[in-house]
Amino acid sequence: MGRVESHVHIWTTSNPRYPGHNDSTFSPERDATPADLFAAQAEIGGVDWTVLIQPRYYLWDNRYLAQAALDYPDKFVVAGRVDPMHPDAASQLRDLMERPGFRGIRLSPNSNPSVRWLDHAAQDPLWEAAATTRATMGLLIDWYQLPQAEEMAARHPGVTIVIDHVGRPDYQDPSSLDNLIALAERPNVYVKLSGYHNSTGEPYPYASARPLLNRMLGAYGRERVMWGTDWPVCLKAATYAEAFRSSWELPFLTDADRSWIFDRTARTAWRIPA
Repeated sequence: MGRVESHVHIWTTSNPRYPGHNDSTFSPERDATPADLFAAQAEIGGVDWTVLIQPRYYLWDNRYLAQAALDYPDKFVVAGRVDPMHPDAASQLRDLMERPGFRGIRLSPNSNPSVRWLDHAAQDPLWEAAATTRATMGLLIDWYQLPQAEEMAARHPGVTIVIDHVGRPDYQDPSSLDNLIALAERPNVYVKLSGYHNSTGEPYPYASARPLLNRMLGAYGRERVMWGTDWPVCLKAATYAEAFRSSWELPFLTDADRSWIFDRTARTAWRIPA
């Protein structure tokens, strides 16, 4: 069984060639380079492919991840970013998808949840461009915003959508998973088994997350759930190995489940060769 990791960030903002974006309000404490990632992945014996998610430090400047995809064409695919509010966002997406290794983009409706924009008609050209370029749309979105994702999934059934971090539920409130469960009716929607390490407020193995994770898997099925660590963000609560093992050792998973969740699902959603 291979391993495909669906959610990792890298950056080197200390390098003057790749400084943080001027409009970003975030600054990392340290760099996280491909070499650092490979060392972390060695904790579990290595990973065949990794989906790199454009970090917030770079916003719309995708150059660093583009270079990583060129340097490691048999290891990385990329979910970049474009500014969804830019009038030329659709054109920018089309240009991005012509770069080697790019498989889609990430949108972040939760960056300012008081402003609703994801399901506005003005976003349709961007999603139409995603359909024509086969760009996967990753969504960093909070659980109460998920009806907006449902609307876009319905309007654009040809676009593959990946919900980050189980839709960021409140693990103390099982009802906060309801919107994600409702979204499972849309066959073009996938979910990342990720993010719970930091969200439960517990140490490894984050047992309070298990009832919600089991319910999510029951709704989506193993063919639409993919594993991710959210490295290096996960390091606040988990080593790479702990982030992996807490998913791999979920007591309700079968070996057939694992073959999809830790490999085949991400290959399908992000068009990674077998």
